[in-house]
Amino acid sequence: MKLITSIWITLLACTMLQVGAAAGADKSPGHPLLIGYGEGLMELDQEKNIVWHYQNPEIELVYDAWKLANGNILFSHRFGVREVNPAKQSVWDFKVPREKGKQEINSCQPLKGGKVLILDCGNQKLLEVNRQKLVTLSIDLPDGGKNPHNRYMQARKTPQGTYLISYRDKKNILELNAKGKVIWQYALKENDRPFTAIRLKNGRTLVPCITSNRIIEISPDGKTTWELNIKDDLGFQILYPVGVHVRKNGNLVVINSDYHHKKGMNNDVQAFEINRQKKILWTLNKADLEKNGKVPVIERGTKMPSHHLLSIQVIGESFELK
Repeated sequence: MKLITSIWITLLACTMLQVGAAAGADKSPGHPLLIGYGEGLMELDQEKNIVWHYQNPEIELVYDAWKLANGNILFSHRFGVREVNPAKQSVWDFKVPREKGKQEINSCQPLKGGKVLILDCGNQKLLEVNRQKLVTLSIDLPDGGKNPHNRYMQARKTPQGTYLISYRDKKNILELNAKGKVIWQYALKENDRPFTAIRLKNGRTLVPCITSNRIIEISPDGKTTWELNIKDDLGFQILYPVGVHVRKNGNLVVINSDYHHKKGMNNDVQAFEINRQKKILWTLNKADLEKNGKVPVIERGTKMPSHHLLSIQVIGESFELK
């Protein structure tokens, strides 16, 4: 009798574990992350511990950061693009003159053969640069306006060899070919300011809009096929959805930045993962960042504390640019 009871308890426990696993099957654990922010970069492990942190007096405004297959980190900053190794030594450095208000680099992307795509906002050019720092391709961009900081946010090369450019002040997404000809464009709403444009495997384009607090998916014919906005009940407020990593399973890992935001001091959720059914699977909160020494920055203009998060990558998963 004792043996039968023991077997029954074991079977019941296994069943309960299976049910629990099924119920939480779409619940995501934490991720190893690379995050670029206003003053540097940090790497977090799955338990949300900051395990690597890079700051340098020359570095500010890290809009774009990539952990490469060799373990190095490639990132853009206001006055250039740099690659550092885990020991924080610079192994590649592309610079523009340190002239605030005239020069600015807003994004980078590693390309095949070691080349790097660089968005030169000061000179309104898109560059492909090799490891010898020679420009192998230069595309003159359609005018983005007077202020280099507000002209463009990010650029991405697609596997088809075209280039997606997000125009901040012009509220527009342009797709150019290698000769600089516009082959597709999408005009956003008046209150939109796009941070980036990501071409998905289905041919649509994902665009996080920072000032309207929304993320939209656009079909090639210009229709909105999916949208996440402040009307969706997420349990927290969407502020500036800037950096977005599209995971292999289609989920989005999103920076919910409090950078320059008037309500930033009330923002607890700094990043999150969401599926296409708009279910939140994972969050990165203020306490996660502050437990290992990352403290808020007090902005000069707003006088508000901010963590200045801007870019995000789930380490071990390439960005879905198909």
